[in-house]
Amino acid sequence: MKNTAKILAVSSLSVLAVSCDSFLDINQNPNNPLTVTADAILAQALTTTANTYSINYNPYSAFAAGYVAKSGTVNGYAPERTYNYNSNFSQTLFTNTFDNIYDYDIIERQGKAANQPYHSAIAKIMKVYNYQLLVDQYGDIPYSKALGGLANITPVYDKADAIYKDFIVKLNEAIAEIDAANKQTSPIPRAVGAEDVVFQGTMTSWVRFANSLKLRILMRQSSQPTLSSYVSTEMTRLQASIASGTPGAAGFITTDVVCNPGYVQASGQQNPFWDRYRADAGGTSSTERYYTLPTKYLLAQFLLNRDPRGYRIFNTTATGFTGGAELGESAPLPGNAATRFRDFGGVFKGPDAPVPLMLRAEDLFSQAEARERGFFTGGSAKNDFNAGITASFNYFYTPSPANRQNATRDSSAFVAAKVTKYLTAAVNVNNGLVNWDVTTTQIPEANIFGGARVTAATYTARLTTPRSVTNQEKIIYQKYLAMTGVASTEAWDDYRRTGYPRFAPSLQTTSPRPDKLPTRLLYPQSEITTNLANLPQGISQFTTLIFWDPS
Repeated sequence: MKNTAKILAVSSLSVLAVSCDSFLDINQNPNNPLTVTADAILAQALTTTANTYSINYNPYSAFAAGYVAKSGTVNGYAPERTYNYNSNFSQTLFTNTFDNIYDYDIIERQGKAANQPYHSAIAKIMKVYNYQLLVDQYGDIPYSKALGGLANITPVYDKADAIYKDFIVKLNEAIAEIDAANKQTSPIPRAVGAEDVVFQGTMTSWVRFANSLKLRILMRQSSQPTLSSYVSTEMTRLQASIASGTPGAAGFITTDVVCNPGYVQASGQQNPFWDRYRADAGGTSSTERYYTLPTKYLLAQFLLNRDPRGYRIFNTTATGFTGGAELGESAPLPGNAATRFRDFGGVFKGPDAPVPLMLRAEDLFSQAEARERGFFTGGSAKNDFNAGITASFNYFYTPSPANRQNATRDSSAFVAAKVTKYLTAAVNVNNGLVNWDVTTTQIPEANIFGGARVTAATYTARLTTPRSVTNQEKIIYQKYLAMTGVASTEAWDDYRRTGYPRFAPSLQTTSPRPDKLPTRLLYPQSEITTNLANLPQGISQFTTLIFWDPS
């Protein structure tokens, strides 16, 4: 691992924080020493996380999870079309995430040394967030010795399952540190202010986020039978920890967790996803806008269920969608002649839109699954399930700040009416993928159509004989739709964990697996070059599983 390069990256980030008026301005000077305080670099660290999540993790996972495919406008995309990954494919996920973790490590250490315990706790939470992203794509990674700097530029790799267990320890520590800081009177700890571009210094929200991260972590582990006792114990502790009178009593997140350092339509200051895939600050369309299209499978789900979100997320014509793509097809439609993500819609909200780090819908569906599987007592899995659908509608129908132009269409009542229309639509009354109380559906799995192929002709086709639907399938199915275009990584992780939904794999896949999909990424070339002695060997993107993957 290139620790020297990472140290220089952190140094430039530190200068950035103290020499600029805006959290989005860039003026790097890697020769400046690390003498800044934790509050001075927090905003840039959080913004970097948002950038990496939205334009590194999300695009790779969107292909793997069957959300998007290559259009006919561009050549290339061979790894995405075949899953034949190599050590150069998406290696910025690894390097950029570790760079960001170094930033948080400095914030944590500086915060502890300068009576900034809130900043330190935030950094500890965000280190877990980033480390989990790495483990979920690579498995074993440097962890216990990863942040040694020049003293250890070739750190050993820790086992992924042991790292995951330490995540819970670290999050519990962060919550306890926040609680202790709340009670500290001498000296009074420094408050978190505008530098917190996620929760604006509201530490109760950080406790909720830590609890929701714990739930995400434990749900991943729950698919591994050897961890059943551990997961049950930790789930019980988690539920008890949010009881009144405990440090974690704030509960789970109550809103979408988003990062907004002040995105505006200006060069270098736009929402990174919009800037890369939609338009530059002058309004000129990005060429990458036309490189990918939503898959036919994804479009089919919105059409088959008469789901209003489809018309919010994608552009449409008077007759509906104009066409999608299939992973690996030899003659896909041009990117400017088929259905794309809608401008100022549910995914491309605008240049000033915040970047989601965790959707409330995801958390609610996780709570529904935890209750359904007996990990949580009390409450109602059905209520969580329906609340997750509502939260998803709220996310996709909420415009960016600069595009709140219609008080009626932007109102909660308008969105609530859309949810009711969806849940009560005639085609969904007996559809177990939408109605919690129904155990069958006529919506086909992708693999029912001739070996996992979904064509334009099947957009409205239904099964003659209904098939069974488990409660876990309906939860993950709705969660998949809620993640569309903005949290593809979580959908991809959930597929590998549960096998749902059974979306169509690539036509050109080289995978030997029954589902024809990959299982992970390969370690990047940078690690092969600099840390080969510690690198796990014999890794295959088709047969080497992340520890929580039961397949």
